Amino acid sequence: MATISNFPPLKNKIAFITGASRGIGQACAIALARAGAHCILSARTKSGLLQTDNLIRQVGQTSTLFPFDLQPKNPFDNTIDLIGPSIAQQFQRLDIFIHAAFHYVPLTPVTQITDKEWSKNLSINLTGCMKLIRTLSPLLCATPNSYAFFLQNLVEPEPFWGLVSSIQSAIHNLVQCWAKEIQHLSTVQVQTITLPPTDTNLRRFFFPAENKEKLNSPEETTKLILALILKN
Repeated sequence: MATISNFPPLKNKIAFITGASRGIGQACAIALARAGAHCILSARTKSGLLQTDNLIRQVGQTSTLFPFDLQPKNPFDNTIDLIGPSIAQQFQRLDIFIHAAFHYVPLTPVTQITDKEWSKNLSINLTGCMKLIRTLSPLLCATPNSYAFFLQNLVEPEPFWGLVSSIQSAIHNLVQCWAKEIQHLSTVQVQTITLPPTDTNLRRFFFPAENKEKLNSPEETTKLILALILKN
């Protein structure tokens, strides 16, 4: 695996990370900043982003905060659509996109999925992902040798996992379609990364009785993600 020397390997690179207020998203932001990248931090909670920003400052770097909620406030909310043009205007490039945000959904029998939870799951997780791809794709494609990583744990169809597994499969298919559409038009490296079991709030939500000592820390999992970027 590549190592970080005195000359930061990602110096002058711009990274945009969703879910950057905690867990793997936060760990990715800190690791990328330590490697020299300027990180644009996104999450729903501003307080969490400020915490990540403070940790980035402790490693001698600065970041840009972009708090927003993947759940639209109203039918006319175009916050996500403005992200790509805003980054382009300020930085003129986007080298790394890491989508680590995911909305908590309850485990429930398919016959008991409510319209509200189904719609919210689609809106935040699937439609949100589609809109992020749509707004960031032109900038990623215009930046040589850029990366777009979508972090998730693909779940096999099991009892009570209908909401989670169906949306994750849909996101995976969406990302793969986009990757094939742009493969001959750009040098963007697109991957859906299946994460090893990692001790995050999201995993604790789904597996409250799990032995945490057998799980990766967010920092350990982040090393695997960073290695995919630094190997080139």
